[in-house]
Amino acid sequence: MPTTAKQPDAPTLDVNVAYVVVAYRSERHLDGCLDAIASDRPEGSQIVVVDNASPDRSNVIALHHASKPRIVRSTTNDGFGAGCNLGAKDTTADFLFFVNPDARLQLGATSVLLARLRNDPGISALGPRVDGPGGHSGVASAGFEPSIRSALGHFLLLARLPALARVFPPLQLPPLARAGPVDWVSGAALLIRASDFRSVGGFDESMFLYMEDVDLCRRLRDAGRVIWYEPTAKVEHDLGGSQGEEQPARWYRAFHAYVTKRRGNGYARLVSLIAALGLGARAFVGATGNKAKARRLRRAALTAAGEALRPGSRETPEST
Repeated sequence: MPTTAKQPDAPTLDVNVAYVVVAYRSERHLDGCLDAIASDRPEGSQIVVVDNASPDRSNVIALHHASKPRIVRSTTNDGFGAGCNLGAKDTTADFLFFVNPDARLQLGATSVLLARLRNDPGISALGPRVDGPGGHSGVASAGFEPSIRSALGHFLLLARLPALARVFPPLQLPPLARAGPVDWVSGAALLIRASDFRSVGGFDESMFLYMEDVDLCRRLRDAGRVIWYEPTAKVEHDLGGSQGEEQPARWYRAFHAYVTKRRGNGYARLVSLIAALGLGARAFVGATGNKAKARRLRRAALTAAGEALRPGSRETPEST
């Protein structure tokens, strides 16, 4: 059922939260991200910015920001998950809120998420509704474990048919999905109990970029914990802010690697064949409308086809 919690006018004041932001080529977005966190955080909460060996001015922006974040510097870029683990390493906060540098919390988001966590001790991690710039839908907020059924539901759009949605659970929830338990929530804005995060070993550092949030949530569920989607809290995310046109292909390679690791090469290749067919068809249809969207879909479709036809297996995506 949807939550009935009223979004408060100001952040809750009696909790200990550490916000962890991993910065890499983030100078265009980091200032706005930190502004939003500073406006939404409970009094006394810590902000940690991990300079993930960024080649731009991200470190300078964090150093001079009015919120005075603690800056943790990494000499090498070992990936998003490794950066998150580094930022969370020394904090004593009860809750960790991982926020992408190209994401901006909408006012009240922290309070709504914390209220849900504190009212339900069975919930380990939860995430808000994630919208694109200007409130546009289409950004993945949460969903269900990658499988043949969820691939059919997502890439061939079968999950959009009410009669088939239960048989083919959505890999990614639709924009108007209600609050409730899910298999994963987006790492773009993920609030988690620090004790649970540490109990499962944090993010898997062998996953350089993408799918580390799905993997973390799976391990939490394997430990008997609940993952929750809370759309009354909202975040705006400039998807792939540091990735540009390469984001769809890189995401799909990581997706295929995750399915290969979990299910085996043959299973993953079948999922990728389904994805290639579905994404290719949608790119063709979209070519007459939104050309930028069609181009992104075409890149993802070609990558999926390549993974489906690739001999042998590859369990980890390239580190770029």
